[in-house]
Amino acid sequence: MEQKSETQPDQQTIDEVLNLFKSGKLDKAKIKIENYIKKFPKSFVLFNILGAVCAAQDELEVAINHHKKSVEINPDYAEGYNNLGIAFQKLGLFEEAVKNYKKTLKLKPDFSLAYNNLGVVLKSLNKLDEALVTSKKAVELDPKFADAHNNIGAILQDLGNYEEAYKFYNKAIKLKSNYSEAYYNLGILQKKIGKIEECVENFQKAVKANPKNNRAYSNYLFNLNYLTKYDDNYYIEEAKKFGLSLKKIDDQLCIPYKYNINPKKLTVGFVSADLRNHPIGYYLIDTLKYLKKKNIKLVAYHNSTETDDLTEKLKRHFDIWYNIEDKNDLKVINLIRENGIHILFDMSGHTKKNRLPIFINKPAPVQVTWIGYNASTGLKEIDYIIGDQYVTPLENKNQFTENILQLPNIWSCLSKPDFKIKKEISSPALKNGFITFGSFNNLSKINDNLIDLWSETLKRVENSKLFLKAKELDNLTVAENIRKKFQGNEISTERIIIEGKPKTREEMLKKYNQVDIALDPFPYSGITTSFESIWMGVPLYVLKGNNFYSRTGISINKNLGMEDWIANNKKDYFIKILKLTSDFNKLSQTREHLINKVNDSTLFDSSLFTNIYFPIPNICVVIWHFAVK
Repeated sequence: MEQKSETQPDQQTIDEVLNLFKSGKLDKAKIKIENYIKKFPKSFVLFNILGAVCAAQDELEVAINHHKKSVEINPDYAEGYNNLGIAFQKLGLFEEAVKNYKKTLKLKPDFSLAYNNLGVVLKSLNKLDEALVTSKKAVELDPKFADAHNNIGAILQDLGNYEEAYKFYNKAIKLKSNYSEAYYNLGILQKKIGKIEECVENFQKAVKANPKNNRAYSNYLFNLNYLTKYDDNYYIEEAKKFGLSLKKIDDQLCIPYKYNINPKKLTVGFVSADLRNHPIGYYLIDTLKYLKKKNIKLVAYHNSTETDDLTEKLKRHFDIWYNIEDKNDLKVINLIRENGIHILFDMSGHTKKNRLPIFINKPAPVQVTWIGYNASTGLKEIDYIIGDQYVTPLENKNQFTENILQLPNIWSCLSKPDFKIKKEISSPALKNGFITFGSFNNLSKINDNLIDLWSETLKRVENSKLFLKAKELDNLTVAENIRKKFQGNEISTERIIIEGKPKTREEMLKKYNQVDIALDPFPYSGITTSFESIWMGVPLYVLKGNNFYSRTGISINKNLGMEDWIANNKKDYFIKILKLTSDFNKLSQTREHLINKVNDSTLFDSSLFTNIYFPIPNICVVIWHFAVK
């Protein structure tokens, strides 16, 4: 029903506040709207726009109240229900969002935007088939709707239909050439199927289209590490550009530090999205247990709503636990300062769901990056990167914006599995009569140069096989493409064993009982997979690199005294691999030696690792650093 004219502002007034909103002048828009609402308290349009302004300022609860007021005044106002759905969606209240989008479409069945919004939230709820139907309806109504094409691509990608996903991403880009999000999604897809050079190019395009697209920027930097065509100088310069691109929040909006400069008990914070069944969780679970005994107050800032059984176990080791996924940077910064954090650990680097932008405001006096990412963040505001003499030799200091903090043995310790698992003491080769090489790393690390290297290895080691296991290999097209690459190097299909993602970590570890030698990828080494192969008694064979992410296997082998399993160059690689595979009995003895040794090694003994880690002079440097600030 049409409102009386005197209860509603004219179109000029509406256009005025809309223009302020669209131009990003949110504070001015809010003041104007609030003043106009005093004159027009029954204006459902003004309440709706005010809600959108508040949502843009991350005041989502306030936004919801304004949108509710809008549809309360006019129950037939479809746009109000749509924006109410958007606000609920941003809060992660997906079911409420769905209700409001469906109400919108009941009132306005030709509302393509609402169909797309509904498709996005259904995807978030993993209702992929329903999401696909809904998003395709948006395209039917508006064939030039780039956002809808992009969303269909994302849904198809989740469904494993990569070829069709490609088409929709490219269609979205054709419709909107400067479409950062579509370039980003295309990059993610290309990474999944191992097309790293192409994915890097698309992440670059995403950043160029929108320099504030930090997800794309982080993915660009992360994936540079997989490529051999760029040297270390190129990476660090690009990482520095990222650090400089981040905008600091006005200091006046940040509360003062509340830490005690001479504390009886250090307060240490950890920022991560991976405090769960994830490598970060595996590294931390036992280490935290021993840190807690050292008069340290532990605070978690978990940037994810995704939790599992390991999350619950990790929570027990923290004194305070926060979920920060729904909190903007300013809120997190002020929370950290309010908590009086002395040392703040970034556990993500440029991995998924990182919160690097909060670190440029120095929410804690000392900031350290550790475990999550084995390269520089590019942020000068992060004081230290933790490594060791092997992964971060001091002569490589120019590869980092952070200062190198070397631990005396190894830079990290993988907690022992909390379940019993049978380890094969004898090498499978004794039973099989041939060597089985293995790599259980993600497909991004398996580049064409590495396939060439491993193909030559298979040719030189008679009758040998290669066992590849990765979640991406669940996709039949991806698996077949890998087989074809080896076939192109004259390696028959039966010599390549391919499996997809295991159902459990235990299942993954058991697979190492089928492997004689784990081959470390290059230039991006295995990390958790390398620790796990060693834990299962499988020797790790590595090619020496010149940066953190290509030297993790070196550190592992050096700590175990297995220097024969490190090749200095490709020529050395083939000489040593032939020697190491020539005697099956000796190989089996090495396996038994590893199984007996690793249990009490710094690699897996969190008590030993932690007792070395915190009292050492290096960490005292950190403490001194913040104490003099």
